[in-house]
Amino acid sequence: MKKQLWSLVVAGVLISGVNTGQAAPASGYNQFLESLDTIVTQAVMPVADLPRQPVSPAVWTNGQAAQVLAVARTLLGQPVVWGGASPALGFDCSGLVQYVYRQAGINLPRTADLQFQVGRPVSPNALQPGDLVYFTTYEPGASHVGIYIGGSQFIHTSFSQGVVAVGDLYDSYFVQRYYGAKRVL
Repeated sequence: MKKQLWSLVVAGVLISGVNTGQAAPASGYNQFLESLDTIVTQAVMPVADLPRQPVSPAVWTNGQAAQVLAVARTLLGQPVVWGGASPALGFDCSGLVQYVYRQAGINLPRTADLQFQVGRPVSPNALQPGDLVYFTTYEPGASHVGIYIGGSQFIHTSFSQGVVAVGDLYDSYFVQRYYGAKRVL
């Protein structure tokens, strides 16, 4: 089922004309924030038409993955702050990932582009809870990162919402900006 879902994502990217082999051009942080405020939430296919897989602790085969997901869930609703890397200060995307993984005993670099250099590549149809998903947003390459929780969802810092939130890989914004995934657990 995951393979079929990911095929829909790839088809949507191809139809929209986005080249997944190239990063989006740099647009600057302010333009990035403005674009988040104007995102149209209509997905490539209506969300209701996409089958969903339940997120269940039974799929967590790795104790560290369960720990990562448990810590990440406790941070939902925390404020998003550019450069933030702690609950006291708030989080940006890579600060959130670095903090959460540190709680599980895994040290990661501070920025999304450097975090992308760590771990093993994971194909979209092989994603497991705890994997890191990357997107090209305000600059070329891996410039946004989230923690995959299953069922096409991931925890990340949502600048448009201003808090740590759950995102969906099938949201048209993320479909067009998907950069890759890595497994560090």
